Amino acid sequence: MNEFDYKTLLEKRWRQKLTPAEEASVREWLAQHPESKADWDLETQLSAGLEKLPEVPVPSNFTARVLQAVERETALPKRSTTDSPRFMHVLRLRAPAAIVSVVLVLFVVTHHQHTQAKRAELVQGVKVVTGVSSLPSPEILQDFDTIRQLPASTGPDPELIALMK
Repeated sequence: MNEFDYKTLLEKRWRQKLTPAEEASVREWLAQHPESKADWDLETQLSAGLEKLPEVPVPSNFTARVLQAVERETALPKRSTTDSPRFMHVLRLRAPAAIVSVVLVLFVVTHHQHTQAKRAELVQGVKVVTGVSSLPSPEILQDFDTIRQLPASTGPDPELIALMK
């Protein structure tokens, strides 16, 4: 049984009792998916509660009353609040203000987070530098440009290794 079958049986349970085979399938599903057990139990309790409710008799003129209500509804002219010029004026003023407010809030939050991240990075850098007992002298970097211009090797240099032996 897959999730679709489980959902189908759940919906079927709303309308009627399940067959013993279907109930066995649901028990198997719930054994493999315990997170669904609470939902199944709740649905079962709701269905049992609805089954206990008494049947309400439908009035003999129910259909006529529904059709009259539909006729009244269609006979009334449709008037929407969006048709009024006052509403449109308010909408035209508030929509851009809301958009600007949202953008402004997002900008402020993003800027604050960025500033906090930079500040934390700076604090971490200061901690690292203060933790070093002695820094190397600037003379170490005098040949840096020359070393940087050397071609990058893909492995050990056999000629150099042979000279070292």
